[in-house]
Amino acid sequence: MPNSNFPKIGAPATRALEAAGYTNLKQLTKVTEAELAQLHGMGPKALGILREALQVEGLSFKQGGAGEKLRKKGSPVSRTDKVEIFLRELSHPLTAEVEAVRSIIKSVNKDINEEIKWKAPSFNYKGEYLVTFNLWETKRIFLVFHNALIPRVKSKILEGDYKDRRKAYFTDMQDIRAKKPLLEKALKDLIELIELG
Repeated sequence: MPNSNFPKIGAPATRALEAAGYTNLKQLTKVTEAELAQLHGMGPKALGILREALQVEGLSFKQGGAGEKLRKKGSPVSRTDKVEIFLRELSHPLTAEVEAVRSIIKSVNKDINEEIKWKAPSFNYKGEYLVTFNLWETKRIFLVFHNALIPRVKSKILEGDYKDRRKAYFTDMQDIRAKKPLLEKALKDLIELIELG
């Protein structure tokens, strides 16, 4: 980053700062560590390096509220460009099915953003993660719903009894068409819970 006084924190974290408009350490005194942690590409190691660099200058991050958690959030900007490139280069026997499910997810709400997470397309609503593809399986489409509110969504499409996750599977285009209303409703219900706070 030209004309910045940031220490070496790695390319992803540097790009995250640049994308958010930060160009020097002093600007980071106006943001909490938890807020900075929400930037896509900003990890704990980079935050530690920035914290130390601020201390050397006699500065610190803005103080957060009591109990404020360092929690990763999805990109506040849709990275459709990155997802399109990723899918063009994807070597997976169910690429057409991935595209079909992606289209359904995106059509549920205009404020759903997409990005690449865990080497797969991932979707969030106003920064709150909704669902991410797991592309390790090649015989079916595997979605991971990862949000603390997902256990409150009741749907036949959701499997598992995890604290903050559920899974959904699709075997082929016919299965996708059959489960489309269930997928849409599960996403709408999750978004409604996010909106309620």
